[in-house]
Amino acid sequence: MKIALDAAKGLQYLHDKANPPVIYHDLKSSNILVDKEFNAKLSDLGLAKLGPTGDKSHVSSRVMGTYGYCAPEYQRTGQLTAKSDVYSFGVVLLELITGRRAIDNTRPTREQNLVTWEYPVFKDPHR
Repeated sequence: MKIALDAAKGLQYLHDKANPPVIYHDLKSSNILVDKEFNAKLSDLGLAKLGPTGDKSHVSSRVMGTYGYCAPEYQRTGQLTAKSDVYSFGVVLLELITGRRAIDNTRPTREQNLVTWEYPVFKDPHR
Protein backbone atom coordinates (compact mmCIF):
# COMPACT_ATOMS: atom_id res chain seq x y z
CA MET A 1 0.00 0.00 0.00
CA LYS A 2 2.97 2.31 0.64
CA ILE A 3 4.06 1.91 -2.98
CA ALA A 4 0.56 2.74 -4.21
CA LEU A 5 0.35 5.77 -1.90
CA ASP A 6 3.73 7.11 -3.04
CA ALA A 7 2.78 6.65 -6.71
CA ALA A 8 -0.54 8.44 -6.07
CA LYS A 9 1.32 11.31 -4.41
CA GLY A 10 3.61 11.53 -7.44
CA LEU A 11 0.62 11.77 -9.77
CA GLN A 12 -1.04 14.32 -7.50
CA TYR A 13 2.08 16.46 -7.68
CA LEU A 14 2.21 16.27 -11.47
CA HIS A 15 -1.51 16.95 -11.92
CA ASP A 16 -2.23 19.48 -9.17
CA LYS A 17 0.98 21.15 -8.03
CA ALA A 18 3.24 21.33 -11.09
CA ASN A 19 2.79 24.52 -13.07
CA PRO A 20 1.84 23.89 -15.81
CA PRO A 21 0.31 20.51 -14.89
CA VAL A 22 1.88 17.39 -16.36
CA ILE A 23 0.15 14.27 -17.65
CA TYR A 24 2.45 11.33 -16.97
CA HIS A 25 1.09 9.33 -19.92
CA ASP A 26 2.91 6.04 -19.24
CA LEU A 27 2.14 4.98 -15.68
CA LYS A 28 2.80 1.26 -15.29
CA SER A 29 4.36 -1.01 -12.70
CA SER A 30 7.77 -1.03 -14.33
CA ASN A 31 7.89 2.79 -14.20
CA ILE A 32 7.55 2.85 -10.42
CA LEU A 33 10.96 2.53 -8.80
CA VAL A 34 11.19 1.29 -5.21
CA ASP A 35 14.14 1.65 -2.82
CA LYS A 36 15.01 -0.72 0.03
CA GLU A 37 12.56 1.07 2.39
CA PHE A 38 9.79 0.67 -0.24
CA ASN A 39 9.73 4.38 -1.04
CA ALA A 40 8.33 4.65 -4.55
CA LYS A 41 9.21 7.20 -7.23
CA LEU A 42 7.77 7.63 -10.71
CA SER A 43 10.37 7.19 -13.42
CA ASP A 44 10.64 7.51 -17.21
CA LEU A 45 8.86 10.73 -18.03
CA GLY A 46 9.66 10.25 -21.73
CA LEU A 47 6.01 10.27 -22.82
CA ALA A 48 4.87 12.95 -20.35
CA LYS A 49 2.96 15.90 -21.77
CA LEU A 50 2.28 19.33 -20.42
CA GLY A 51 -1.33 19.24 -19.33
CA PRO A 52 -4.17 21.39 -20.53
CA THR A 53 -4.22 24.96 -19.29
CA GLY A 54 -6.92 27.57 -19.08
CA ASP A 55 -10.30 26.35 -20.24
CA LYS A 56 -8.91 23.39 -22.18
CA SER A 57 -9.96 19.93 -20.97
CA HIS A 58 -7.39 17.77 -22.74
CA VAL A 59 -4.22 17.57 -24.79
CA SER A 60 -4.43 15.93 -28.19
CA SER A 61 -1.79 13.29 -28.75
CA ARG A 62 -0.94 10.44 -31.03
CA VAL A 63 -2.04 7.37 -29.11
CA MET A 64 1.02 5.92 -27.37
CA GLY A 65 1.71 4.10 -24.15
CA THR A 66 1.74 0.54 -22.93
CA TYR A 67 -1.04 -1.84 -23.89
CA GLY A 68 -3.06 -2.84 -20.86
CA TYR A 69 -2.53 0.47 -19.09
CA CYS A 70 -3.97 2.97 -21.61
CA ALA A 71 -7.41 4.37 -20.85
CA PRO A 72 -10.03 3.27 -23.42
CA GLU A 73 -11.26 6.83 -24.03
CA TYR A 74 -7.70 7.96 -24.79
CA GLN A 75 -7.25 5.03 -27.19
CA ARG A 76 -10.51 5.96 -28.95
CA THR A 77 -10.06 9.72 -29.17
CA GLY A 78 -6.38 10.60 -28.71
CA GLN A 79 -7.50 13.11 -26.06
CA LEU A 80 -5.14 12.84 -23.12
CA THR A 81 -6.33 14.01 -19.69
CA ALA A 82 -5.31 13.52 -16.07
CA LYS A 83 -8.09 10.91 -15.99
CA SER A 84 -5.98 8.85 -18.41
CA ASP A 85 -3.31 8.64 -15.70
CA VAL A 86 -5.94 7.76 -13.08
CA TYR A 87 -7.09 4.83 -15.24
CA SER A 88 -3.49 3.60 -15.53
CA PHE A 89 -3.10 3.97 -11.76
CA GLY A 90 -6.21 1.79 -11.34
CA VAL A 91 -4.57 -0.91 -13.45
CA VAL A 92 -1.45 -0.73 -11.25
CA LEU A 93 -3.68 -1.08 -8.16
CA LEU A 94 -5.34 -4.15 -9.70
CA GLU A 95 -1.89 -5.62 -10.27
CA LEU A 96 -0.96 -4.99 -6.63
CA ILE A 97 -4.22 -6.44 -5.31
CA THR A 98 -4.40 -9.52 -7.56
CA GLY A 99 -0.69 -10.27 -7.98
CA ARG A 100 -1.29 -10.52 -11.73
CA ARG A 101 0.22 -8.60 -14.63
CA ALA A 102 -1.81 -6.14 -16.74
CA ILE A 103 -1.26 -8.35 -19.79
CA ASP A 104 -0.26 -11.99 -19.38
CA ASN A 105 -0.18 -13.99 -22.60
CA THR A 106 0.57 -17.21 -20.70
CA ARG A 107 -3.00 -17.28 -19.35
CA PRO A 108 -6.11 -18.50 -21.19
CA THR A 109 -7.39 -15.99 -23.75
CA ARG A 110 -10.25 -14.68 -21.57
CA GLU A 111 -7.83 -14.03 -18.68
CA GLN A 112 -4.93 -12.37 -20.53
CA ASN A 113 -6.06 -8.75 -20.01
CA LEU A 114 -6.35 -7.99 -16.28
CA VAL A 115 -8.98 -5.27 -16.66
CA THR A 116 -11.34 -7.31 -18.86
CA TRP A 117 -10.80 -10.38 -16.66
CA GLU A 118 -11.58 -8.38 -13.51
CA TYR A 119 -14.43 -6.33 -14.97
CA PRO A 120 -17.21 -8.87 -14.24
CA VAL A 121 -16.45 -8.47 -10.51
CA PHE A 122 -17.41 -4.81 -10.73
CA LYS A 123 -20.40 -5.58 -12.92
CA ASP A 124 -21.72 -8.35 -10.62
CA PRO A 125 -20.08 -8.29 -7.18
CA HIS A 126 -21.94 -11.52 -6.23
CA ARG A 127 -20.28 -13.78 -8.82
